[in-house]
Amino acid sequence: MSVEPGNGGLPDDAKTLTIRVFSSHESAELAAANLEAHGIECWVNADDCGGMYPSLATTGGVRLQVRSADAEAATALLDTPASTAEINQIEAEAIASPPPEPVPLIKLAFVQILLGVVLGVMLCLLYQWANKFGTKTYYYYTANGKRYEANIYRNGHLLEFMEDRNLDGTWDQWNYHENGHIVRMELDNNFDGKPDEIVTYANGLPVSAEKDTDFNGIPDEFYTYQDGVLQQMEFRPNGAKFATQRWLYQNGVLVEILRGSDGEGHFKEDVHYDPFFNPISTNTVSKGNNGVIPVRPVPPP
Repeated sequence: MSVEPGNGGLPDDAKTLTIRVFSSHESAELAAANLEAHGIECWVNADDCGGMYPSLATTGGVRLQVRSADAEAATALLDTPASTAEINQIEAEAIASPPPEPVPLIKLAFVQILLGVVLGVMLCLLYQWANKFGTKTYYYYTANGKRYEANIYRNGHLLEFMEDRNLDGTWDQWNYHENGHIVRMELDNNFDGKPDEIVTYANGLPVSAEKDTDFNGIPDEFYTYQDGVLQQMEFRPNGAKFATQRWLYQNGVLVEILRGSDGEGHFKEDVHYDPFFNPISTNTVSKGNNGVIPVRPVPPP
């Protein structure tokens, strides 16, 4: 008889002892049935995964355990040869309630595992593809929780970008996109909720712009670009037909200003500037040209 480890600290009536070690489950179950027939509770244990791998029990055997209080009576009972009637009764009870058959382990073949991995990848890709459809808005926040940017996507493509530049809770910049390129930008420069500057784009480059500098709802500055580079700016107060000033640029740098308009598109003064915005020459109207300063043509946008 040997003491089963792991019982330290338990009451005596809760401790278990191994009173026999058998070479097979059948022998251990037969002895256990004999004990239970005489009212002695017992347990059969073995390190063979519940009987699914009997070969593992070869080394440690199949252990028959009882409570420590029943160990002496159980040992005496097992040492006493059973009568023929008792053996027949034990065998009948064992046949009537056989132990459950072990469930065989299902082994997956390599092909099944591979198919499972491929199916998982396909489902993941399908989910990502389906998630692109529809209109979705993504917001961006400052460290203190204020919303300052938003991107709106439709079917996976950027449709609109919005920004709150002064963080007052109202959008003041709107960029509109088509086929992956910006086509128009609107700016609210006085933060009244209405755009007062509009820039038009082609192939992602600015083509023209108009700005309402006095915020009366009517643009008065008009810009012209070529290949994305500023070429000309005109002042036309309240959207007037003729400009009161015309600024001309080369490679995006101011080189000439025409001003002193007569209200019909004729200018009285032509000032040329160096790259540092210093005037280098000034032409004024004379009788020889009928009050008109010749102006070099501006290339179309």
